[in-house]
Amino acid sequence: MKRSFSGASVTTAKDLADRVSGSLVDAKNLTSKLGLALEIVGLAAAFLIACLLTLASVTKRVRELGTLKALGWPQRLVVRQVTGEALVQGVLGGIVGVALGIGAAAIISYVSPSLQATVAQAATQGPRIIAFGQGSVSSGSTNVSLGAPVSFGLILLAVGLAVAGGLLSGAVGGLRAARLRPADALRHVD
Repeated sequence: MKRSFSGASVTTAKDLADRVSGSLVDAKNLTSKLGLALEIVGLAAAFLIACLLTLASVTKRVRELGTLKALGWPQRLVVRQVTGEALVQGVLGGIVGVALGIGAAAIISYVSPSLQATVAQAATQGPRIIAFGQGSVSSGSTNVSLGAPVSFGLILLAVGLAVAGGLLSGAVGGLRAARLRPADALRHVD
């Protein structure tokens, strides 16, 4: 066929199957990269939310912290109090987040969405080139199942970020609150 039509492109069933299989591998790689990007975005969002919630909590408690300073608490003790509370919240938030993440991954793995491609395969009579009308065509399919793997490293990273977010925001919020003069803190209105 190639000799008869010099400018024609001849594709065998094996070439087509290889292309489709390659496309499925590319699709699986793409979904893996998408999953990694979603992990990074999710962890970053959780970190920022933990920081913002802790800072908001400290801002709401300015009067309480001002009262402690008015009673004679030194600045370092106020910072340590707020940071300790934020650390506990970070650990608890990390544990709850990991439990929810593992649950979501289990649901995704249970549902196990898959990509399927149907490939036409030609059967010939002998070692000839398939020409018009010679041979039969059957179809086959290939499946690629998608999952949501959970690694121990990812769990450690998630808990570590939750704890780090709590510590960082607790220290920043505690310093902010401890720097206020007690009179200014007591005048603060929610």
